[in-house]
Parts: sequence; structure tokens; C-alpha cells
Amino acid sequence: MKITPLGVGGAFTKTNYHNNYIFQLGETLLLVDAGTTLRTSLAEAGYHYTDIDFVYISHLHFDHVGGLEEMILQRYWNFENGQHAPVKTKIIVHEKLLHSIRSILSHSLNNQGQAVEDFCQLITPKNEGSMFIGEYTFTVFDTTNAHQEGMISSGFKLSRKGKNLVYTSDIKRLEQANLLSQIDESTVAIFQDVSFTTNGAHATIEEVLSYYPSEIHEKIYAMHYNDNVGDFEEVIEQAKIQLAKRGKIIEFK
Repeated sequence: MKITPLGVGGAFTKTNYHNNYIFQLGETLLLVDAGTTLRTSLAEAGYHYTDIDFVYISHLHFDHVGGLEEMILQRYWNFENGQHAPVKTKIIVHEKLLHSIRSILSHSLNNQGQAVEDFCQLITPKNEGSMFIGEYTFTVFDTTNAHQEGMISSGFKLSRKGKNLVYTSDIKRLEQANLLSQIDESTVAIFQDVSFTTNGAHATIEEVLSYYPSEIHEKIYAMHYNDNVGDFEEVIEQAKIQLAKRGKIIEFK
């Protein structure tokens, strides 16, 4: 598994792009969230919209979904040798999010006799939230209300050959999200939303360190952090966590 952080910043980042990733799972490319900075961050990482096989959307804040419509349309209006060669976008969402994302996309895609389903395929894993992506088991877990009250959201777990990775997406209420239930002795990494300043919608570094047992701190990759993260180098070093960094590829075998 090779992970390319297209961006690692929060919603209002000016230097780190939105917290979106490409997971290379064998020959398959999974885009994790599609914020408004995607049109720039994807190209800078050397990818094109049509390279992506699946898109996972965790929730509907603009830094996670603001670039999705453009991506869908660019793929649909793809041309090869002067001929229209549309590429339908496969979007994975938690079943609770299905109605809302279809409604949002319908405002622009339902026109001139076409509908959302002409441009994309919305996928909701039904087998206890799981589906296969190549050799990997991709499991979506519900974090509704754990980011912001009333907001539908989810994270995911990737498993293969007895090892797994947990991706939290945006979280404030760690206990409510029950993230520890997703983690076991086979977990090699936890991609965790971390804020280095007090925040009403994101877990602070203090909250993260308090929630997770100290023996797994070294497995935590902090993401969705503030642009002033450089001011907290000593805190990060003492915490023994790692930072996901824009453009720096992370690999797990």
C-alpha cells in the first residue's frame, strides 16, 4: 500500500492543501476525499482525474467534497483522439450519506435529460460496511455526530493479509466515535485528525494523546492540522506521533 498525501491541512489552509489522499492499493487508485484544492493538489502530485478508480467521501464539508463535482464532469467530458470517452466516477459513501450526496450532485448533474447516475456510480458497502478493492477489504464505519453535532460522517479501515490501517477523517468526540473498537494488534497505522489549537470540530493533540493508549502513539499519523504546525515541533516529538506531510509518500507492505 502506497499513500500519497495530496494535502494535509484544515479547511482554511493556505500552505498545505486540503486533507485529501491517494491510496494505491495494488493497481487500484483510491482518492480519499475531494476538497476544493483538488484541482491543484492532484496535478502537483502527478495525477489526472481519469487516473482514479474509486473516490471515498467522508462527509460534506467543502474541504472534503468541494472538488468532487469538477472531477466528475472532467471525467465525463473526457476525450480520446477527438472522441468523447466518458469515464464514470465510482464514489464510495456510508449509506447514511447516500441521499445527501445525491441531492447535492443533482443540482448540477440533473439537467438536459441526464441524471447523477449518468455521471457517477454511488456505492454503499452493504456487507457490514465492507467491500473488496483488489486484495484489500475496505470497511466504512459510522462517525455521525462525532465531528459536529448533526453531521453525517464516516471513517474507514483497510485490511489485507492480517494487517490493517484506520483512517478517522474529521473527529472531535473521540469517545463517541469509539475509534478504539477499530484498532487491534494488527493495526499498523492510524490516520488521525489532529488540531494543535483549541477547536470545536477537531480533536486537539491533548485529546488525541489522552484517548489513545501510549503504546500506540507511535502508530498515529497526524493530519488535517493547522498551518502553524511548525510551532509545535517539540510537542510532536515528545508525543512520539508522526505527521502526514503533503507530497511525502508513506508505504506499508
